[in-house]
Amino acid sequence: MSTPLIEAVDLCKYFKTPKGMLHAVENVSFKIEEGKTLGVVGESGCGKSTLGRTVLRLHKATSGKVLYKGEDVLSFSKSEMHKLHRNMQMIFQDPYSSLDPRMSVRALISEPLSGLPKSERMSPAQEKESVDHIMEMCGLPAHYANLYPHELDGGMRQRVGLARSMILDPRFIVCDEPVSALDVSIQAQILNLLMDLQDEHKLSYMFITHDLAVVKHISDDIMVMYMGQVVEYASSATLFANPMHPYTVALLNSIPTIDLSKRNRERITIHGEISSPVNPKPGCRFAPRCPYASEECRNEHKLVEVESGHYAACTKGVR
Repeated sequence: MSTPLIEAVDLCKYFKTPKGMLHAVENVSFKIEEGKTLGVVGESGCGKSTLGRTVLRLHKATSGKVLYKGEDVLSFSKSEMHKLHRNMQMIFQDPYSSLDPRMSVRALISEPLSGLPKSERMSPAQEKESVDHIMEMCGLPAHYANLYPHELDGGMRQRVGLARSMILDPRFIVCDEPVSALDVSIQAQILNLLMDLQDEHKLSYMFITHDLAVVKHISDDIMVMYMGQVVEYASSATLFANPMHPYTVALLNSIPTIDLSKRNRERITIHGEISSPVNPKPGCRFAPRCPYASEECRNEHKLVEVESGHYAACTKGVR
């Protein structure tokens, strides 16, 4: 069996607060093969973005492992990590706040090249050619090169962010809700561009979103998170056809539909207060809001393989 491009093993990230330790990511494990996309879904505050940043070591992990081609990147030195970041990049949710307003489009895209070792630096002519190529690849017209972020619409700013992440020819990109701030028509353009680039360059993505319709469109596998814990993990087709965890079912029920045959189906609705992620009790953190919660759920949280490649912490939500 081939080694996954990216693998996390029992990854944890805690933050110290005046009231105790906030458990933002709790024992998360996953694998992403070369050229594949892992969708990470869940409501706001569930730890999706923190997970992506911890994988890239933008946050220091509390415990666990992050493997890139089998090597634990959490043990890398600062210089080793600097080299690795050529292969591991990120696209941020808000393209306007992630781009320096004082820099032109060309300067923004070419800036990562300045961090290359002197032996690999390009001549000005080569750098211009590389930027022009990346702009064309990402759907940015040549005359945009001298514009500034405030002169662009949201879709074009996100294309600049994507071009900036692609300039070093990475192998893995964390996409942190890259289309959530865009109009629906622009969302489709960016998603299609991401998939075209993936096919052309064999890119691997961690695609973070709260939009299940989007994640179904782009993902090979989907991981559902709730308050830092993984509650379900399966292929995209399996998860949408046969969701197991009550939280997953509730998320899928929230997707608007025009299919009249589905409007009368039994629905799982979420009630109750969200428990605190600071010094949380053991067990499933969804238990206080779950209509099927048992004493076992409240005492232990454990992913179990219910079918080949389909993991769930609970199967009571199966519909």
